[in-house]
Amino acid sequence: MNYTEFKNGLENGQRFPIYLFEGEDAFFRERGLRLLKDKCVLEPELNYAVFEGDKFSEKDFLSSLFAFPIMSEKRMTVLREYYPKASGLSAGIKDYFKSPVSESILVILNEKPSEQLKKFDTVCVVDCKKADLTLISRYVKGKCANSGVAIDLETARLVGEYCLSDMTRIESETEKLISYAFSKKVITIEDVELLVTKDTEYKIFEMTDYIGKKDFDKAITIIHEMLGKGETLPRILVSVYNYFRKLLHVAISQNTDVELAKMLGTKDFVVRKTRQQAKAFKKKSLKMAVDMLADTDYLIKTGTVDATDRIWYTLFTVITA
Repeated sequence: MNYTEFKNGLENGQRFPIYLFEGEDAFFRERGLRLLKDKCVLEPELNYAVFEGDKFSEKDFLSSLFAFPIMSEKRMTVLREYYPKASGLSAGIKDYFKSPVSESILVILNEKPSEQLKKFDTVCVVDCKKADLTLISRYVKGKCANSGVAIDLETARLVGEYCLSDMTRIESETEKLISYAFSKKVITIEDVELLVTKDTEYKIFEMTDYIGKKDFDKAITIIHEMLGKGETLPRILVSVYNYFRKLLHVAISQNTDVELAKMLGTKDFVVRKTRQQAKAFKKKSLKMAVDMLADTDYLIKTGTVDATDRIWYTLFTVITA
């Protein structure tokens, strides 16, 4: 189930003995854990235990699972980043997964997928991938409304774009916007432009957009903005290289947006925007840029050239080619 379905089910009294929160967005994983804890656990000092997946005592872990809750509806055991080997779970843990204790809730928080944990009917899998911009827009709008501040969906969507759908950043940036606009009771696009720090990857996307439009001055301006915000030239070089490599991959691929998103480890809307950008470049130009960026990275790492001069030369060549 997705996160919204989990949240609605919890509000309606739905409970599972084992939850697997799985996906790259830590915001949803941690928020799901907090909701469960607030709903089901009283006296957490007595009824709440946390284990780490790469270094936990199985004996202590099972003892926590089988312990009876004290003055609470449930006892909760949390296991972070647990990825069983291909051979499967140990006999004791497997037996528990087959027949969990009704008074206990096991919550597993994993960034990466683990097929071994999904084989049991007792496990409720909650997809914690990054939310799409439509959901994010509604979330930002609702959060602002709860604080008595208005924001339209287009402006709310921009917050999500600048933060690349990272809900932890979106939460923080939305709080900042609410505080800034609290007296005037409305958040505008100008406020977002002024206050929301653009993700480095978004800035690279923006810069590439200007390159495709042959607006070289604005492309160079963005590089200087990143340097002013603490980025270094070598990191910018790597970011530009990774992005142009992605552009080339999208430009020559016959896969669908959904397939590419899975292959590249990103979201569908990012692939769609990347595909749109790729159309502004000839495939030959993209290949030249990728090769030149890779060569520069190699020359710098081997100490063959002066790093600063070579990086500026490469970035300027890529921008104006």
